Amino acid sequence: MPAVPLLAVGRAEAAWISEDGEADVISLAAAAARSKATAPMTCHGKAVAARLDLPGLNALDVLELYAFVRPAVPCVPTIAGLARALGLAPPPSLLGAASCLRQCAQRLLRELASAPPNPHGMGIAWTMAENAWPWGGAVLAALGFAEGQGKAPRRGQGMNVWDRLPDWRDGPPPPPPGHQPVDPIAARGRLAALLGDEAESRPQQADYATAVSQAFRARARPGEPNVVLAEAGTGVGKTLGYIAPASLWAEANQGPVWISTYTRNLQHQIDSELDRLFPLPAEKAEKVVIRKGRENYLCLLNLQEAVREIAVTPQNAVAVGLMARW
Repeated sequence: MPAVPLLAVGRAEAAWISEDGEADVISLAAAAARSKATAPMTCHGKAVAARLDLPGLNALDVLELYAFVRPAVPCVPTIAGLARALGLAPPPSLLGAASCLRQCAQRLLRELASAPPNPHGMGIAWTMAENAWPWGGAVLAALGFAEGQGKAPRRGQGMNVWDRLPDWRDGPPPPPPGHQPVDPIAARGRLAALLGDEAESRPQQADYATAVSQAFRARARPGEPNVVLAEAGTGVGKTLGYIAPASLWAEANQGPVWISTYTRNLQHQIDSELDRLFPLPAEKAEKVVIRKGRENYLCLLNLQEAVREIAVTPQNAVAVGLMARW
């Protein structure tokens, strides 16, 4: 394992243990200056960089090592959280936290060395090491690869996870929904039920729900949906105003209603309001789905594109490698 300084940051100060074992509690400004000169070992590099007011941090991040050794196994992303996940005693102080970093790293590398041989893991580690992953040499050594001994893994080997996954088939499409309209009076009733007995009276909100319900009339001709443009001022309660008739239509016709939003904040606001419709978490998880565009997800196609682009974007190799490992 590389001999590097150990860095743990607190709210107003930092602990720094040099390669020679000299321990200091220093200011955050002093820690930032030292980190610019020497890459330390730390935990959650992005959070540490933000605490030190640095645009970035060149460091051996133990959290990255944990993600490689234990893919898809969550832990609290702090030194104490790592210690608990690895069966170590929580550090009693900031200096103890800095010292604990080396213990965590040693335990993770031993765990990796004792695992069954995994050529895919070796290939992923090799690709990450080729692209300047600070843990690359230590991880390859733990996996049994020594410089100058044995054949190096093929470039990109192990990253092509899509070739190792079993084929699967999608189920048949659901039957088409019904064509039952939403009664405007029923929409007002659903709105009242969602608001509860103690809600303040908002006639404009009820009128809004009535207007929106016209979008859920039965279609006059196939392929030509009804369109309603409804406007209301801020604070009227538009979200519940359209959830009320939409939920009635979904129930009556056994079909989904898509609510398209302009911002993610509004998306999450709608999701929060749907707690009124589905107060039980299990039922809500079954009935409500937040959908985002393809660029917000990791799918096999996105991963394949990211792997192909490592040659021109080597700075992404560590993140892509950890995703492939997962």
